[in-house]
Amino acid sequence: MHNNLKEKLVEIQDGLPKKQRKICKFIINHIDEVSTMTIKELSEKSGVGTTTILRFIEKAGYKKYPNFKNDIIKYNFSNKQNTWWHLKKSLEEMDDAENSLVKVGQSSIDDIETVLRETDMKEYETFLKILLDADNVHFLGMRTSKSLALYFEMMLRGILDHMNQLSLNSDFIYDESLKFKEGDALVVIALSPYAKQAIDFVKYCSKNLDINIVVITDLETCPIIQDSNAHLIAAQSKNRYSIVPTITLIESLIIDLGKNQPDSVDKISRLDDIHRENDITTL
Repeated sequence: MHNNLKEKLVEIQDGLPKKQRKICKFIINHIDEVSTMTIKELSEKSGVGTTTILRFIEKAGYKKYPNFKNDIIKYNFSNKQNTWWHLKKSLEEMDDAENSLVKVGQSSIDDIETVLRETDMKEYETFLKILLDADNVHFLGMRTSKSLALYFEMMLRGILDHMNQLSLNSDFIYDESLKFKEGDALVVIALSPYAKQAIDFVKYCSKNLDINIVVITDLETCPIIQDSNAHLIAAQSKNRYSIVPTITLIESLIIDLGKNQPDSVDKISRLDDIHRENDITTL
């Protein structure tokens, strides 16, 4: 239903009771924003009670709000040419302010609060355990996700001993997979629009290799999720393209991985000393 979801809502709105019609019209007019809202937030923004929302959801053919929200996400995703619609939208909505610092800063705070509120902590713990138990950890990110994969791996030096960065030369990722062993973990950062090569490689690894695959992505509809052992959703920013939600998850994982490695502080201190001794860094 998600491909024509908005049209479906337009069709049924006039036949709904008054309060349900109000929530239906609100969703039609704010369908982008609703994809990131909890049912409580939707109730507050629309001025309609949660009971009315649930009755409307049932009339629209859904048993639960998450199922309805998931179809909204799919609808929005299928009706956007690519992720850069966030940037396009923010540029189109620029006001006369001298710069966007305050606006972007507040939006970033909202994004972080969404991550704190909506992250599945059971999934987070599974993700963390897979990395802690892995003999080797391989990192992969392509296109806009490459810098995030590089950052994640770089910050874990001194915390994890055996790491392999695949993102720097994507032409050789299948060659690198020959080094994968049972007990290894593949960390994939995948922000939409998703690189087909990354999707194909994850499916290859899932089918042919006995490794664990963990994914950080931005949408529940990411095709890599179905081949993963654990995944975390860094929800998209409401009005711009942003890596803030993903960075929030990555930095949290870095700290928790470090806390679970007793010698990580000593190793990082030694690494810092080596850098200074060799004039790599300064005060």
